[in-house]
Amino acid sequence: MSVPVREVATALGDALKLRLVAGSAGLGRTIDAPRVQKPALALAGYLDQIHPGRIQVLGNAEVGYIERLRGDAAVRAVDAVCRAPVACFVVANAERAPQALRRGAARHRVPLFVTSLRTSATIRGLTRWLEERFAPETSIHGVLLDVLGLGVLLVGKSGVGKSEAALALILRGHRLIADDVVRVREAPPGTLKGRCAERLRHHIEIRGLGVLNIAELFGVLATTDEMHIDLVLELVDQRSQTAPDRLGIAETRFALLGFDLPHRQVQVRPGRDLATIIEVAARSQLLKQRGFHAARRFAATLDRDLRKRAVR
Repeated sequence: MSVPVREVATALGDALKLRLVAGSAGLGRTIDAPRVQKPALALAGYLDQIHPGRIQVLGNAEVGYIERLRGDAAVRAVDAVCRAPVACFVVANAERAPQALRRGAARHRVPLFVTSLRTSATIRGLTRWLEERFAPETSIHGVLLDVLGLGVLLVGKSGVGKSEAALALILRGHRLIADDVVRVREAPPGTLKGRCAERLRHHIEIRGLGVLNIAELFGVLATTDEMHIDLVLELVDQRSQTAPDRLGIAETRFALLGFDLPHRQVQVRPGRDLATIIEVAARSQLLKQRGFHAARRFAATLDRDLRKRAVR
């Protein structure tokens, strides 16, 4: 995966106060890694320390070193780093980019930006954005909702009733993130987040009614753009051969992008209030996250009573 430098400049130009001062012809160069680098050792001649395709951030030390080089030494040092090749340069701390760096960036078509932010803030901002941009991503057929602050992903065969259940939950005050296609990405540190495909944003399809705009029907507070995924509920037809877990002791997991998410199966049959069941499942999961597992406590109490009776 790679990201053009132009995309970074567009996305972070205002937030990081980036200003392009040279190398505009190279905005199509690509960033190939989510980490940035400080090129101090490379400028000193240790070119094996350079990782191609990374953003190079220059602070006071790097700028001061270039300016202290005499004669053509600065030109040679900059040319060597540009040929590495690097993605682009960012000079932090409101430093004025050295003339040798400006000319080298223009000559080798390497974008050169300056920013008034401190080096540490610049690196944090770039790294945070790059980690999200490079995060693994996939799409899954389902519905994602915010139920009581918990990200609940409804999955199941087409026509089983996922969207109808979601609509009933929206009427209860819960929020829609995505219907039909859920875009899922890994979000550091160690979570999954889901969002809607851009063209389907705020929309839901109800068989017999067609495509509805939830934001227009119920207001913008009935939707949100992205949500972490905490629980996967699989809706299955009552004719399914899968035997339901009557006590709820067994913990099954749903594999997604290398994560194992809490998973429950919910049978769908006429007259069953799915919205209530899903809402209660969310409440139960919240309690489990706090260390309270009702089914296990019930089973433990029952086992304890049986042991006492056996002793008698």
